Amino acid sequence: MVGMTNAERQARFRERRKAELEALRNAAPAVAASDEDDDFRPSSSVALVSALNKRSGETSIEWTEATINPFVGCTRVSEGCRSCYAERDAHRFSNSVNGPPAYAGTTKDRKWTGIINRASDASFYESLKNKRPTVYFVCSMSDFWHVNVKDEWRKEFIEIMHNTPHHTYQLLTKRPENISKMLAAINITELPSNVWIGATVEDSRVKSRIDHIRNIPAKVRFLSVEPMTAPLGSVDLTGIHWVITGGESGPGARPCKVEWVREVRDQCRQQGVAFFHKQWGTAESNPLSAAYPGKEASGITLKDFIKSIDPHAKGGAFLDGLLFRAIPEFALCQ
Repeated sequence: MVGMTNAERQARFRERRKAELEALRNAAPAVAASDEDDDFRPSSSVALVSALNKRSGETSIEWTEATINPFVGCTRVSEGCRSCYAERDAHRFSNSVNGPPAYAGTTKDRKWTGIINRASDASFYESLKNKRPTVYFVCSMSDFWHVNVKDEWRKEFIEIMHNTPHHTYQLLTKRPENISKMLAAINITELPSNVWIGATVEDSRVKSRIDHIRNIPAKVRFLSVEPMTAPLGSVDLTGIHWVITGGESGPGARPCKVEWVREVRDQCRQQGVAFFHKQWGTAESNPLSAAYPGKEASGITLKDFIKSIDPHAKGGAFLDGLLFRAIPEFALCQ
């Protein structure tokens, strides 16, 4: 570069960085599509869910197709609730002039109050009117097994799920210890075959939730290790069909470390459980951030750098060069 002006040197440097970034963009998808490990290649059912999700645009949650909320409202129960997106949304809805009436009173001072309201009939009975087979995440704005949900609401919605076998319903809870007694209270001994039961297990402090869920009579029992705020440690996945991991996103998101996710992935592999890594949550948590040359060198922020080479979900989703998006092959209703 002898004899070059500063402007020429800077232009040459920018061209070299651009070429390096392009190489990273091209390399990541190639590795993700590798046949290196057939057990963790996306299944046809995952591809179907992804395609429907993109088509419908009803939710940004990668492991489902749409959300349905027969009732709304909740309370915090563990560290996984600290940055609850549903709490933030409910606060916004309840303070909006045009917000859904069901959210009235569900929050105060930006926190859940414990008041749980039945949704409008349009929301409660939505899936009855939908003839297209759909994968529904139930109660994204509440907890189906919360003690403040009226038994008659719970029973009526279970009947709706039973009467719509063309749909798949995913019920995720932080209160799996309530499931058996709440089913008994409404004289239900068996859940419909199109209902999946999941428990949020964000760190080792709440691993007891796994024991509560492993014997629930459901076609699919799954764990959502999200937001993953600490190591999960050694887990017994007997009776569990599916595990989802994900880093925290949103304001004040706590870091998610790659070794925590690898530990869960490796245990799923060893125990024959489908593994789905949803997201890193933030660009800072994404392991690819170690390759970031800085804004001055690259001309873009860390967030945009990660998005350019790992555009999946929030903060990217590649783990060791692969996109882990498996789900149990037998799971989806036909």
